[in-house]
Amino acid sequence: MSWSYSSRSRNKLQTCHDDLIILMMAALDDPECPCDITVLEGFRDEARQNQMVAEGKSQLPWPRSRHNTMPSMAVDIAPYIDGISWDWAHYEPLAAHIKTVWQRLLMDDKVSGQYRLEWGGDWRSFRDGPHWQLSDI
Repeated sequence: MSWSYSSRSRNKLQTCHDDLIILMMAALDDPECPCDITVLEGFRDEARQNQMVAEGKSQLPWPRSRHNTMPSMAVDIAPYIDGISWDWAHYEPLAAHIKTVWQRLLMDDKVSGQYRLEWGGDWRSFRDGPHWQLSDI
């Protein structure tokens, strides 16, 4: 199956660090991608970040989130299966795929190699399936 990002998703992705752009483009373009992907958020300004905290969707007030830099060091994505899916059964295979693509991009020197990739779904507290971030090595 071949998918492509909507213009809305591409615009949100363009606010992110180049390594995240390369990763998410390569992940969706890979024939092994288990599903279509939508980009929910890249950069968040102060009002949006504080709204996310107020709604319980983030624990980090402005400017502590990796979404709060330009370019954003975080991106939120979701499986797009008959609309946005919040089902963890769809996040697990997508996460495995993205991690595999990241390793391939590192081996092929397609990303900077300056960061490690973290998935919010691996966190022990406040599991965040849509969240991907670049962290210092």
